[in-house]
Amino acid sequence: MYNYLNFKNKAMIKTKQLFYLSVLATAITISSCKKDDPEPATGGGAGGTSYASGVFITNEGPFGSGTGTINFYNRSTGGVSNDIFEAKNGYPLGNIVQSMEIFNSKAYIVVNNAGKVEIADGTSFASSGAITGFTYPRYFLGINSSKGYVSEWGSGGMAGAVKIIDLTTKTITGTITTGNGAEGMVLAGSKVYVACSGGFTNDSVVTVINSVTNSVSTTINVGANPRSIKMDAGGKVWVLCSGEWDATYTFLQKPGKLVRIDTATNAVDLSLPFASTFSQPSNLVINNAKTMLYYSYSSAVYSHSTSSSILSGTALINRSFYGFGIDPTNDYFYGSDAVDFVSNGKVIRYNASATLVDSFAVGVIPGNFFFR
Repeated sequence: MYNYLNFKNKAMIKTKQLFYLSVLATAITISSCKKDDPEPATGGGAGGTSYASGVFITNEGPFGSGTGTINFYNRSTGGVSNDIFEAKNGYPLGNIVQSMEIFNSKAYIVVNNAGKVEIADGTSFASSGAITGFTYPRYFLGINSSKGYVSEWGSGGMAGAVKIIDLTTKTITGTITTGNGAEGMVLAGSKVYVACSGGFTNDSVVTVINSVTNSVSTTINVGANPRSIKMDAGGKVWVLCSGEWDATYTFLQKPGKLVRIDTATNAVDLSLPFASTFSQPSNLVINNAKTMLYYSYSSAVYSHSTSSSILSGTALINRSFYGFGIDPTNDYFYGSDAVDFVSNGKVIRYNASATLVDSFAVGVIPGNFFFR
């Protein structure tokens, strides 16, 4: 996750231009509500060395140097454990920690700039090795007990592919070419839907992969630079397209869209355009029942029922976030604040009614969440 600041609406939005972050990181501030964030009543670490149940926060780390980290939030105690990978294993994850998934009791940690996926025990976080050979890897998706996929932006961040991973030997066994900037993925039966965000360029497709044959079955045109992707309770796939800036990054020449795909036909059966030409939608998440979608847009968080055919005009949370997630155990909202992209960030929690609960400090540039 790399960011570019839209000065026209002072909102934090996701984009693909990595180099902007190094230039702007020291000058950017997030203005909304920080001084009013309550801190948690409890302090100290999460307690013990087991991470069997709780919330993992991936912190990208300083851009271009240093290392990313992972925090663990204990729901029961309210305690936070810092940099749990290095604390357990004695060496850092590397730069930049993009995302994490737990699959078959193993944590797969995607480290973007380092071009690798670190593997750790999902409970103790003891390392069991790493898979190398990626170019700007983004997300991991488990397919079955012996196979996984990792999306990547490819050479120069201007290509796109899904790497096939043998989970037993921890090796890359093949490459599936996708649209530019392969990003989020969902598994629907034997089909994998890959949002192609454009990487450092542009694209407008979702690539559909047959996970049995490891081959592309079709591509679906959805809208400019699709990034986030989720599947609802009815088996339909929702894609959030961030839109495309003009050559000078002044306005969105192609505004964002929320698109629904019928997985039975691979046809787009609903396309909802956003009105703003200055704000990109981002951070699409879904609740535990898989009936409500949430996303960031125009310095706020909005909800969308999967049965609705119109976008809501009423904000649920009036605040912008760098990253955003929803806890499936209680539908609590977790938003990350990257502060100045140099100092430690924070996570702000809201209950299922979108009422502010508390906040806690994490690492540098908190970006993604994994709930367990």
